[in-house]
Amino acid sequence: MPRLLTATVALALVITGCSITTTNPSDTGTPQPTQAGTPQPAAAGTPQATATDTSPSPSASTSQAPARTTPFEIVAGGGTNAFAEKALDAQIKGAVWDLEFAPDGTANLLINDGKLRLQRIRPDGTLTKVELGYGQVGRRIAVGPDGSAYVNLHSGEKADAVYRIKVDGSQTQVIGFNAAVAGIDDRPGETTGKFTAFTIDSEGHLVFAANVTKDGTAGAVVRRVGADGSVRTIAGKPTEFTTLDAAKAASPASLHPTASGSPLDWPTTAAVLVDKLATRPDGTIALEVVASDSGAVAESILALSPAGKLSELATSQLNGSGGAAVAPAPFTREGAVQDIGVIYSGLSVADGLLAVSTSKHPPEDTSLYYNGQYTPTQQAILREARAKAIRLIRADGSFSTAALGAEFALHGGYLYVVCRDFLADELVLGRVKIPA
Repeated sequence: MPRLLTATVALALVITGCSITTTNPSDTGTPQPTQAGTPQPAAAGTPQATATDTSPSPSASTSQAPARTTPFEIVAGGGTNAFAEKALDAQIKGAVWDLEFAPDGTANLLINDGKLRLQRIRPDGTLTKVELGYGQVGRRIAVGPDGSAYVNLHSGEKADAVYRIKVDGSQTQVIGFNAAVAGIDDRPGETTGKFTAFTIDSEGHLVFAANVTKDGTAGAVVRRVGADGSVRTIAGKPTEFTTLDAAKAASPASLHPTASGSPLDWPTTAAVLVDKLATRPDGTIALEVVASDSGAVAESILALSPAGKLSELATSQLNGSGGAAVAPAPFTREGAVQDIGVIYSGLSVADGLLAVSTSKHPPEDTSLYYNGQYTPTQQAILREARAKAIRLIRADGSFSTAALGAEFALHGGYLYVVCRDFLADELVLGRVKIPA
């Protein structure tokens, strides 16, 4: 469901405590993408499309489209073999719940194709799959410094727990259902909780968000798991409510921190959800906060600093959808962030940038977004993909559309995007280099 957001960003947009800058991939060892329409030998550890089809990109007009210097490069999917070990040869099906990257550049996709699977695409282009079982539902994942993935399972025999999936595929339970609520309320009575988001902090500790309910008190909390296994709340103060309507009426206050900036004073209600967490290298944790208010839904992005201060990065207002149209070419400045319009779930923070997705329809001609050399199957997927606009917000409060797709993640100077043909139930993973 779309979330209504007219965002205003503090123009400093201090995600890392300094001005936002982009990372030059050539300075970090990140392989450069191919030039538009021109195959290039793969650098070590870089998946490259082996396409030989040179027909026009999807939705290309009959007139000659301007050349693009930063092509949308497919790194996985669009193949014909569901069991292929090479990501570019693989036929990848299913619904993608989340996309996160390990420090070494391994992509982790949580996919349900009848079974819930963690699919990993390594920098050398190999694809591995870890089955999490029939009947399982996972919502979010986080990736640790050693490449282990953390996933919550909230149905089936492994319900209501967070599991760690190591690089070798072995699975161990990290925390159980009780971790969501342990120590929050010692009064007699049943306490319930549900995990909603995860991240790994700069010290390698699991940080999760959960919605908890106890005797008329409900709301969202953010909690950290210590090295000794202890769990403590680092943000969120669930509040009492008499009815759900009352909780909804109070929920807009949760879109903002309190005047003190204390995260433990941040009021949350039963109508508030922390839908995504993301960690910056300096330890700052970004929170995507969703609040329901009498049938409308608003969203904000807050930042929790290592010093324990909660601040706003973006603030929502319930005053209509609005929103600027998607530019015909990527990385075109499209206006101020208050015009960004309807926001869908999703948040990625990396390389000094903030990425969100909007519900705006793509331009009629998408050739400048899907500009590259693709196999016929990859072309067909891109042509039929029901795309959201993935937008980058910069320090000056401006935004631009970087790509069209579904789930997304920033890593190593690139924006990675999942593009899915819903009718064919096939997807590809692509990437685009972010210009300085």
